[in-house]
Amino acid sequence: MASRTMWRIVAAVAALMVAVGVGITIAIHGAHRMQPVKAPIHHHRRVTKPQPTRRLRKKPHRQPTAQPIAAPLMMPVGGKILANFGWQYSGALNEWYYNPGVTIAAKAGTPVHAAWGGTVTKVMSLPTGWQVTIDNGDQFATNYSHLEQAKVKSGQSVTQGEVVGTVGNANLYSHQAGPHMNFQIYHHQKASNPVGYLHPSS
Repeated sequence: MASRTMWRIVAAVAALMVAVGVGITIAIHGAHRMQPVKAPIHHHRRVTKPQPTRRLRKKPHRQPTAQPIAAPLMMPVGGKILANFGWQYSGALNEWYYNPGVTIAAKAGTPVHAAWGGTVTKVMSLPTGWQVTIDNGDQFATNYSHLEQAKVKSGQSVTQGEVVGTVGNANLYSHQAGPHMNFQIYHHQKASNPVGYLHPSS
C-alpha cells in the first residue's frame, strides 16, 4: 500500500516537472516571436541623376556680305579719267553738270569689272547705254553706266573683278566725247567719290 502511494507521488512530480518544462519552452519561443526582426542595413550609394546636356544655340548663319570698304576698291576699267567727281563742264553738250562718280575713257567693247563683289539689283537700258547696279552690302552700292553691253542679270551674285559689261561708244546724250563708261559709288544712297576708296597703290 505504501509503495503504491509512493509511485503515485513520483508520477505526479514527474508530470509536474514535464508541465513546467513545457511551459518554460513555450514562454521562451513566445519571447523570440515577440522580438522585432532587425533587417540588415544596406548602405546604398547615392545615385546622382545625370544633368541634362545644355544645348548650345547655334548662331544664325549669315550670308557672306560683299566687300564694301573692307577690301580695296578695284577700278572697273583701266583708262584715263575724263571727268572727276562733282560739278563738271561738258564740252560735248556745252553745259555744266553734276558728275556723281568718275568718267573713264577706254576702248569701246573693253570689259568692265565689278569694283566689289555683291548682288546685281538692276540691269536697264538708258539712252546713254546699259546700266548695271550692284548691292555691295553695308549700305554700299556701285553703279556702272554708259555700257555697250550688260553681261549680268538682276539677282545674280558677282565677285570682285567679274565682268559686268563692256565700255560703250559716245552718243548724242553723252557728256564726254569718245568711248567711255561712268562709275559711281553710293553709300546710304548718297554719291561718294570713288577715288577715295582706291587702294593707295592704285
